Amino acid sequence: MIGPPGEIFREIDDPHTGDRWLVMRDAANPAGPGRLVLVEAGEATSGRGTAGDVRQTGDTARNVARLRPLIRAGDALVVEEHTRVVDAKLEAVALGPAAMGAEFRARLKVGGKVVRVVAVAAGRAVLVPESEGWR
Repeated sequence: MIGPPGEIFREIDDPHTGDRWLVMRDAANPAGPGRLVLVEAGEATSGRGTAGDVRQTGDTARNVARLRPLIRAGDALVVEEHTRVVDAKLEAVALGPAAMGAEFRARLKVGGKVVRVVAVAAGRAVLVPESEGWR
């Protein structure tokens, strides 16, 4: 890694725990890998106790992580559509926040149409199929 000691190379937000990490240059070993420094503990890990406490609250932490938004309004997305006829990947912008599996609206970059999608991962969504028949 090149740069002055303590230089921040990257910020990592852990969507599962809410922890925020910084990747910094290691002054003790400048030729080696960077150091991960925890700068903010998320809600799921802020009450860290003994290992037994973590095991007991593991299910609760996973449920909280599922409810935490993966996608926020304004995020760039790849919207996928998989049918018998086509497999498409389209660029879009999220119009609202969404947790894993939640339905939300997104605006396609090509054409500007607003569509309903379901969040499947950070930056990824699947198009909700419209009901059969004419509108």
